[in-house]
This record gives sequence, C-alpha cells and structure tokens, in this order.
Amino acid sequence: MITTSVTVKNLLGLHARAANILAREASRFSSSVEIEDCVSQRKIDAKSIMQLLMMAAGQGSELMLHVSGDDQEKATESLKALFDDGFGEPCK
Repeated sequence: MITTSVTVKNLLGLHARAANILAREASRFSSSVEIEDCVSQRKIDAKSIMQLLMMAAGQGSELMLHVSGDDQEKATESLKALFDDGFGEPCK
C-alpha cells in the first residue's frame, strides 16, 4: 500500500467537475483507491463520485491517498498529479 498526502488546491474544491475527473481517473486502475480526510479521519472510495461529493473537501483540505494493488505506483502518481494541477482549474 502507498499512502501519500495531497492538498485540494483548486478554488472550488472537490465540486462536481473535479470529483468526476478524480473518480474517472481512479477507476482506470485496478488498485483500490481510498481518500482519507485528515481532520475527520473518514475514508471514502475515490472511485465513487457520490462519496467524493459528500466529502465536501474545499480548497486547502488536507487529504491522504491510500492506494493498494498491482498498479499502485502508477495510480498514485496519476492521482497526485491531478491534485497538484488543481484539476486543471484556477487555484488562486
């Protein structure tokens, strides 16, 4: 299992568009992908857009990615890149 910290950088947080991008990208991999809110310590399935939306992670939220499976390295790298890029949205 790979665990890595990510920060929600885009202005609107994990709103519908960003959550959809994240869920689709996570679903490309066979690995299990969970996201944990560092404050509440609640874990959700990153392949579920509904769970991502219910997390209501706003800009600045600190999250942990937990990725486990055969392609965990590629999945972690790809998902971390989405967060680092702010899902292609403005970050300031």
